[in-house]
Amino acid sequence: MPGERAIHIGIFILILLGLCSLSAWVSYKYLGDQLVLQIAAIALSWGVILLVLYVSFKALKWEWWT
Repeated sequence: MPGERAIHIGIFILILLGLCSLSAWVSYKYLGDQLVLQIAAIALSWGVILLVLYVSFKALKWEWWT
């Protein structure tokens, strides 16, 4: 079980890292030099991403962090 938990944590971290990179790139590309809007867009997209992950985990009754 510890190996499976490590794999799940790794997958979760890689998904978050990939989504963060993608949202940062999209914000930079489409918002240009407007730093405040870039930061706000990244924060908003992260809020939505984490909410979707939370709701998905709750729906699947998947609590690997406990």
